[in-house]
Amino acid sequence: ELADDIAYLRKAWKRIRDRYIKAHPLCKLCQKNGKLTPAQEIHHITPLSKGGNHDEENLMALCSSCHSTITAQEGGRWK
Repeated sequence: ELADDIAYLRKAWKRIRDRYIKAHPLCKLCQKNGKLTPAQEIHHITPLSKGGNHDEENLMALCSSCHSTITAQEGGRWK
């Protein structure tokens, strides 16, 4: 059933996200600018809607501010 599939995918993403943010606890963009800011969001470098995936090479840990900025620049949705 579709609802079960969606619930499974959400749980799988939460596991991936939690594992990634634990390994990458600081915002990558802030670090590049010499700031140490806790990461709160996991960004898909290539969006899922454009063929991206949940592979670690396609993920970037960001603070909420940097995530909002990069998402807006890409024309994506705001959270």
